[in-house]
Amino acid sequence: MEREDAYRIALAGLLHDIGKFAQRTGGWQGAHTEVGGEFVRQFVPEGWQADLYPVMGHHDEPLLTYEAKLIALADRLSAGERLAAEAAQPRQLLSIFCSLTADGQQAPEDKYWPLKPLRLEEAAVFPDESLAESQVTAAYSALWRGFEQETRHLLKAHARAESLSTYLESMLLLLQRYVWCVPSAYYRSVPDVSLYDHSRATAALAVCLMEQPETHIDELLRALKTWHQERAKALDAPPPPVLEETTVALLVGGDISGVQDFIYTITARGATSALRGRSFYLQLLTEAVARYVLRRLELPITNLLYQGGGHFYLLARPSDSSCLAEIRQEVSRILLRYHQGDLYLALAELSLVAADFYEGRISQKWGALVEHLRRAKQRRFAELGPGLADLFAPQGHGGNEERECQVCGREHPGTRTDDDVRKCPPCLSYEELGDRLRQARYLWLTEMKADDELGAESGGWEEVLRAFGLQAGVAEELTAVPNTGRPRWILALEDDAMDNLRPDAHTVVGRRLLVNVTPVYGKADEEWLGRLPKAQQGALRQELPQEPQGKIKPFALLEAQSTGIPRLGVLRMDVDNLGTLFAKGLGDQATFSRVAALSFAISLFFEGWVEVLAKRVGKTADGRDRLYSIYSGGDDLFFVGSWDAVVELARKIRADLTRFAADHPGVHASAGIALVGGKYPLYQAAGDAGRAEAQAKEVRRRVNGREHRKDGIAFLGQAIPWRQFGVEECREGMETVHSLAHWLERLTRDEQDGGAKAPKALLQMLIRLQEQYAEATKERALLGEDRNKAGEEQVYYGPWMWRGHYFLKRMARRYEKDDPEVAKAVDGLAEHLHGENFRAIEWIGLAARWAELLGRDRST
Repeated sequence: MEREDAYRIALAGLLHDIGKFAQRTGGWQGAHTEVGGEFVRQFVPEGWQADLYPVMGHHDEPLLTYEAKLIALADRLSAGERLAAEAAQPRQLLSIFCSLTADGQQAPEDKYWPLKPLRLEEAAVFPDESLAESQVTAAYSALWRGFEQETRHLLKAHARAESLSTYLESMLLLLQRYVWCVPSAYYRSVPDVSLYDHSRATAALAVCLMEQPETHIDELLRALKTWHQERAKALDAPPPPVLEETTVALLVGGDISGVQDFIYTITARGATSALRGRSFYLQLLTEAVARYVLRRLELPITNLLYQGGGHFYLLARPSDSSCLAEIRQEVSRILLRYHQGDLYLALAELSLVAADFYEGRISQKWGALVEHLRRAKQRRFAELGPGLADLFAPQGHGGNEERECQVCGREHPGTRTDDDVRKCPPCLSYEELGDRLRQARYLWLTEMKADDELGAESGGWEEVLRAFGLQAGVAEELTAVPNTGRPRWILALEDDAMDNLRPDAHTVVGRRLLVNVTPVYGKADEEWLGRLPKAQQGALRQELPQEPQGKIKPFALLEAQSTGIPRLGVLRMDVDNLGTLFAKGLGDQATFSRVAALSFAISLFFEGWVEVLAKRVGKTADGRDRLYSIYSGGDDLFFVGSWDAVVELARKIRADLTRFAADHPGVHASAGIALVGGKYPLYQAAGDAGRAEAQAKEVRRRVNGREHRKDGIAFLGQAIPWRQFGVEECREGMETVHSLAHWLERLTRDEQDGGAKAPKALLQMLIRLQEQYAEATKERALLGEDRNKAGEEQVYYGPWMWRGHYFLKRMARRYEKDDPEVAKAVDGLAEHLHGENFRAIEWIGLAARWAELLGRDRST
């Protein structure tokens, strides 16, 4: 099979349903295949139009060409068997979360994605109620106008039809931007898969089917038709043998392991500037390896199903298995040479037969592939055979101090001193990358011939990427992007930066979602520092790099800029039960396109919307940034920053995740937060936050008589359900830990700072009350007396309750004469807690400790 043929059939697959989009504007008449054909004639460069007959002919009876049969079969496998719906014509794209069953629950009502181009704006990415008919048509028309304009730019750039691969990827990114919210279903089907997800899945499958002879394609199409007819009579009708026996594709997964140690196991010296670079390099490495695999297999970009968070998934042909074994060795040799065993790529594949695309079987296959990857990670570098000995060979000379890097601890001949710290070339390169990334608006990539000769020592991240045939960089302005004369990609890292991009015959342009939140020292920080006492100011200035303006803030400064006690907050957070959501959440409705749609939705939140939240929450009123994204991808994230900002970020992410997931009660996340000093070793802080996250995942809660697990946060050593912790907008009150903490903080604050000057002893008393309760509860649990006959955990009533009420009442009376406001507030607290049977005894101490930390700088 010729490489160019694969690109032609991929383009046909990508555009096979484009007529459905045009039809929805109301301005194009006829069947969607006819409209699609007209789109090809008007908007696709003439040199490639002849290859796109399947766009018009993939629903013909009979199918006239081999290519049309490929697209027809790929289309059917991609869609599985669309679910019937009552509505005659789906108008908007139903959120994929509305098709999900999680924790035995479903979304309370249908929510639809807005009909807007993909931008990180609230009005564009949060599902809502459906629009009125007149609004829908107008929205489609506006969406189409934007798409049409961009498509004309693409047509002009490729008028000479020079590079089909460049055109294909540009069109893919264009569809992602404009068609991500357009349903692929057009008539009496559940509209929960976007035309973008369905089209790219169809393109990928069509390429894989190309190695099947035409007679076999005919046989598969006939078998599918027969099976559909039989299932119309009996849902449990088994598939014809040919659908069970024909391997149509390989599902390939790649998973980079060693990521956490690679990021965390560096010393505090130079850590802040190196961290972001290391994390971003891992994302570039994932992309470089994924593209390397595609290139070696001569597969188009449409076969890459997902890439992010150190993972990638792609579809390959059944015959690619032997080549994958070679690629596995090549990748391992490169990684072992440059990273000395620190990083490893597990690469595994799984055969898919035609029947696997029906009845939810694709989810089980995906789960099986993840298990294959897990096993591969347990046998790191085993594919190297005798070459594995390099992994155990002595590294460096040992005891050669001048060659030992003080950041990563490895010996390297090029180690030199920078800012009074010895750093090796790779660590310096990560610092430089992190430094460049802080103001970057564009990511650029250029394909090149892979270096056949591996370097003796790594000079840095760029050398590793070159070994995989990729050159990369970031730029603030387009003029800084080099033009190498080779095929290249320019990807906007911000929505506004997209406006400046125009494709050309050898340049792919598009949007890249990337959580890039880096706290940079600026004018607001200089002014804030100038207001500090001289001793404190001097100590902090010693932590700053030379000429700090525009450079990444050190942890010591983020620590000092906390509200209340100076501490760093370290946040780790991920979606609960994500593997189960993919494996079982869609049930029998799981199709290849639906799994892709769910994956895209989760990526949109964690690789896109989280950046918006972090930028909002991290910025103070006077313009200081206090949050630092180490990574956010896939379904998890890791942030460092001023501790109070980190807690607020976690709350905001949890709250918005629910809205984003169509208010689905079974889609939730757990978070762990550790508070540490600015010079505390990062790997230990990451471990502390990881243990806190694990503690949060042990949280149990009862809803409508059913016990649910996870969906919690661990903070200040206590794990608690989010519902009790509080995810609402910041306000004072007594209903949640968050609202009570802020109420207590203001109550105990000094009058000159706007507080009521209640005694700090109030906080200590509440903390002590919960401690008494916790001690008694622990003893009761040891005796097995903490649950009722139904096995349900229950609040332990005891003397701490009446004692608490008595102490609060007595405190209120003591202040009645001299400070009625404090007396009234404390009395109100006593009455509220008493009215609630003191059930807050389980978390009241946590709120008091939080309030104490918020007010610490005014109390000491």
